[in-house]
Amino acid sequence: MTPDFRKDLPAENQWDLLAEYGQGLENAFHALWVEGEDPEEVAVLFGADSESRVECGLDTLGTSVHRGYPEVGIWIGPHAPGWTHLFAFNLYLHPAGLPNLGKRRVFEIDYTGEAGPGLSPLHLHYDGEMLGDVTPPQEPGEVVDLPEYQHLTEGLELGGHDTYEEDLHSYFCMMGRITGRFTDREWWTATRTFYRIPAKVKSYDGPFSSGL
Repeated sequence: MTPDFRKDLPAENQWDLLAEYGQGLENAFHALWVEGEDPEEVAVLFGADSESRVECGLDTLGTSVHRGYPEVGIWIGPHAPGWTHLFAFNLYLHPAGLPNLGKRRVFEIDYTGEAGPGLSPLHLHYDGEMLGDVTPPQEPGEVVDLPEYQHLTEGLELGGHDTYEEDLHSYFCMMGRITGRFTDREWWTATRTFYRIPAKVKSYDGPFSSGL
């Protein structure tokens, strides 16, 4: 029987996997789930430098590939049928910020940890505009910002949570229900592509965007 991802839960806690395999992303990260199955096309829309392309896992990304602040880059690859996922690094330094990725849904989680503003809403972008957010509600039955996603929030309510870690588990579960795939050990240890994005450094006007 095909799983009902509208109410399904992952086999493992999503925060625990992030903490185990994130290589520093548990401190801060900027993640995007982009509708579509062509990571190279998405990288082009970000203005990625094709000459900088490096195939790597998270275990080597932060130690020998990504140079850290202020280098702008993305680590991108397949997520699930119909979806691409990426982690963005220092994207707020890019003149365009989050670029217009066209007529496709783009879900965004920006987490700055205890050192920054914390956890932003789970935003939804489409054709260059932010439509709102699909953050799970505080209590069961509470109407979410974009009601068409209400049916996916059952059991993911944030009201009983005391930590960002618990909230992030619910956020990732929400994305698993939307895309049809939760993160797992294979997801976190996959080889993906890192691209550098040429950017003119500008003054800070957005959230910090990576723990790496």
